[in-house]
Amino acid sequence: MLRMSPLAPLLTAALLAAVIAALLPDATRHRTPGSLAVWPGVAAAALATLGLAGALAERTDVAGAALALLIVALTVVVQVYASRNLRGDPRARSFFALSLLAALGSTTAIAADDVVLLAVGWTLSTLSVIALIASGGSGPQTRIAVRRSAVALLIGDAALWAAVVVATASTGSISLAALGSLEGTSAALVGALVAIAAIARAGSFPLHGWLPATAATTTPVSALLHAGFVNAGALLLLRFSAVPSDLGPWIAGIAGAITLVVATLAMLTRADVKGRLVHSTAAQMGFLLLACALGAYGLAFVHVIGHALFKASLFLGAGSAVEHALRERALPRPTPSRVGGVVGTAVVLAAAAIAVAASDAFAHPPAALLLFAITTATVAGARIGASSARVSTRAGLLLTLALAVVGYVAVVFPGAEALVPVAGAAVLPWGVTVAVFLIAAASLLAIRSARPLSDRIFAFALAWGRPPLGAPTTPSWASASAGGPLEYRRVS
Repeated sequence: MLRMSPLAPLLTAALLAAVIAALLPDATRHRTPGSLAVWPGVAAAALATLGLAGALAERTDVAGAALALLIVALTVVVQVYASRNLRGDPRARSFFALSLLAALGSTTAIAADDVVLLAVGWTLSTLSVIALIASGGSGPQTRIAVRRSAVALLIGDAALWAAVVVATASTGSISLAALGSLEGTSAALVGALVAIAAIARAGSFPLHGWLPATAATTTPVSALLHAGFVNAGALLLLRFSAVPSDLGPWIAGIAGAITLVVATLAMLTRADVKGRLVHSTAAQMGFLLLACALGAYGLAFVHVIGHALFKASLFLGAGSAVEHALRERALPRPTPSRVGGVVGTAVVLAAAAIAVAASDAFAHPPAALLLFAITTATVAGARIGASSARVSTRAGLLLTLALAVVGYVAVVFPGAEALVPVAGAAVLPWGVTVAVFLIAAASLLAIRSARPLSDRIFAFALAWGRPPLGAPTTPSWASASAGGPLEYRRVS
């Protein structure tokens, strides 16, 4: 049962205090403007930790409490990073205030036990993030990002508010608990509208264009976007999972499947670090939508937590990626070990087979999702085995990977359902997941081949989420800084 935590008002007060602290004038010039907000933010993270402990003790809304802690803690970590990264930047104060408002909106939506308060928090988070993206400057890339994010995200918010109106008018109540009493057309309409809102927030097809455009924003904003903001789509689908509608899961599942396949291909076409990270986020969000459509909300939230922590570390460390790449380029490239690659593949597949045989993983309806996890681990095992590292190092890494696969298949996958117990949720047939996996595998093999089809797939993936190219208004030798990259000169 969903019940608002008694610590929710205190968490809201702490975040509001942090917003006020960000706007206060600083007593010393040596401090980044707005960085005073970090200390009230730490207090908010402590309150969120207590909220998670209480949820675990009472076994009520553990997923919501964990997501609230994740959002607040990541906001504080990114702000600590920004206090150095944005030192001397006139946009620093607005970043601290707006990032806290986004966290406040997200935690309000998480703690809400009625649809109106949920929508209010959702929209506050949306408006704050659009303003954060706009704080990236006045260049053409930023203008494109602001325009695209505003259109896509506000379409999603409008769909959510429409769902709130329909649900309230049909049930006569604003409580989330009343959603299960929806019937017929009202249930189908609410399910479809909520799916659209989740798709927009996740940056998935057909509202996917805003997420790749945000690669132009600052690193702290990118970290908040990809580690916390986009993950909220899974929470929204969970909160409305009681709606008796098959239409919503189908819309979310198909949109997620398309995004998963195409964004993965698009990631392979990008040479820049942030571009690859953006498309990998989009692919992961597609996977989360597909998992939610299958009723695997617990597994989706496990991936939300893992993705948020992993992606935040990657974005905050993106600045050193160029130096790392230059150092690697200066070193001689060793010849990959084919035998090692085969051994690495065999080790991971054997571990997965043992874990599947020893557990009841395939007794769960969303078991087809294991195809993606096992395949990803197998590719990683092949790369580890084929690397030029010492045999002992490769053996240790392969053993660690094999244990991780066993733990995921035998423990995490079946145990995730206990994290988010949802009864009676409408699900897609498992055959849809298998079809998506086969299409994704075939596309990845095709794009790496040397055939004309590979060029067509590459061109399609390269254009995914990008505005159409306009006619150049300056000579090709002119500085790109005058008008930005050509791909951002014109938007249809």
